[in-house]
Amino acid sequence: MITNLPTADDYKNVAFECLIQAYKSICKVDNEELEEGVERADIWDYNEIVLKTSVILTHQALEALLKSKISEKTPLLLIEQKRENWKTLPDSEDSDFADLYTISGQELLRTFFATIKTTDFNQDLVNHFEEVRLLRNKLVHGIGADKLTPEPILTMILKTFTLICGKGSFWLALQDKFYDHPAQLEGEPVFVFGRVEQYVHLEYLEALLGRGEMNRHFEHDFKARRYICPDCTGEEGVLVTDDGQVSQYPNFRYTFLTPNEPDSSNVNCLVCHQDFEVERVDCNKEGCKGNVIFINREDEDIDEETGEVYEEASKICLTCDEIQ
Repeated sequence: MITNLPTADDYKNVAFECLIQAYKSICKVDNEELEEGVERADIWDYNEIVLKTSVILTHQALEALLKSKISEKTPLLLIEQKRENWKTLPDSEDSDFADLYTISGQELLRTFFATIKTTDFNQDLVNHFEEVRLLRNKLVHGIGADKLTPEPILTMILKTFTLICGKGSFWLALQDKFYDHPAQLEGEPVFVFGRVEQYVHLEYLEALLGRGEMNRHFEHDFKARRYICPDCTGEEGVLVTDDGQVSQYPNFRYTFLTPNEPDSSNVNCLVCHQDFEVERVDCNKEGCKGNVIFINREDEDIDEETGEVYEEASKICLTCDEIQ
């Protein structure tokens, strides 16, 4: 008997850990080591090993994700040994799956496409697998590898998520796994990945990759009009700029109409994942062209028996944050 068979989730968790670590490593350099007066290219020349490691982790994750999908059928398909060498007959000792050789490379890719619906995946995945594999081999063997830069590696990481797990999977995995640190102390949120930090990461990715690339990996349309979130906005208090302007913080705009239609009455926040009811009327603030007004039902007070309205729902423009 072959014991300790892995599950699809076992491989998926390994893949997500590898991909998130690959992303974190790049992001950390960009956010902690860049200094005024120092060229970013020089910083990345110094940290080239970070990019190389991220490619290797991405390759490992890609293979793990394929193994995860195959394991949904049975992980026995991953064993490389010939069936005649399997220790599975009644008079054989048990074999631990971890001690067996498993398939990789083209064998893994062909087995993957033999076990899934061909309509769910296409040639794009084949091309991506080959691109990652070739780059990884060049780096590992030190032959003919081109100079690496962060943006293509970040795109490679996001693309690995999207091609196999679908749009939005990168962001959900990042929110879930970015920080679960054993040294987290109550009252000292050193390792927390709160809403402000999440907004910063969205800003970072959008600045480097552009809205078009973000649209390939997120379910929302980054080229569409964006709004402040009724819940996230102002969570950290207020921000006072050098010229004395006061605004709520955070006030990033990663809330989108869903669906993105002229008469849509719902918005969704990419950070807190909440849906909010809105009405499509013009804002009453002079100069504001907004027409997406949040209806705060929590402020509403209606007698359930008579229907008498004691307190109407408050309304806020999600473009200028003005109370209506």
